[in-house]
Amino acid sequence: MTEPVLAIEGLRKAFGAVVATDNVSLTVQPGELHALIGPNGAGKSTLITQICGELAPNAGRIVFAGRDITALPAYARARLGLGRSFQLTQLCPEFSARDNVMLSIEAKGGGSFNMFANPRRNTRLRDAAQDWLDRVGLTGKEDRAVMTLGHGEQRQLEIAVALARDPQLLLLDEPMAGMGPEESAALTRLLSELKGRYAILLVEHDMDAVFTLADRVSVLVYGRVIFTGTVAEVRAHPDVRAAYLGGDAPC
Repeated sequence: MTEPVLAIEGLRKAFGAVVATDNVSLTVQPGELHALIGPNGAGKSTLITQICGELAPNAGRIVFAGRDITALPAYARARLGLGRSFQLTQLCPEFSARDNVMLSIEAKGGGSFNMFANPRRNTRLRDAAQDWLDRVGLTGKEDRAVMTLGHGEQRQLEIAVALARDPQLLLLDEPMAGMGPEESAALTRLLSELKGRYAILLVEHDMDAVFTLADRVSVLVYGRVIFTGTVAEVRAHPDVRAAYLGGDAPC
């Protein structure tokens, strides 16, 4: 069997008496889009911050591309190819869309955005940034300041910034939060194009998007994975329906 890009084994995180991550184990295979769903307060974001290295687990381990990264800091995990988007967009709002992607490309190479050298005149860097912007559907928006872009466009840009670092795994934390139907549909199409080319762990409340995109789904309730399976299996599972999908309501 193919070695997973990400393997979480027995991960536990407690804050006093509150157990936010309760013996969580899951894998993400190469090219797979694995969705993580669950009600508010289930511990999804706590799990993501542990995978990224922003929060240390109390027990368990995280293996990324065959390497135990449990003790590695966040920046080291990013350099190994772990890319992330956030619940709240984290971009440079006064910079252009192109500048944000150029920053990401420079960071991947270990460089910095040296304003004295005027990297905006670097044709190679500009072309590479433009290519990523084109791929996520932001053609014609490259010179716009981030603060002038719509919410959905900022989400697309954040994905371009993550992809520009050539990640082995994309962690997407509720990328459709705050989007309208048209923006959600556009982002669903983009993620559909990316799946198969990248391993993706998607945390999302939009069930239409999850059921359209996911190869497998893990359901997190009170910090514990209660079920992992295909979309059809998740739809039919009685415990999942009771805990998250609305009991006997059709889904």
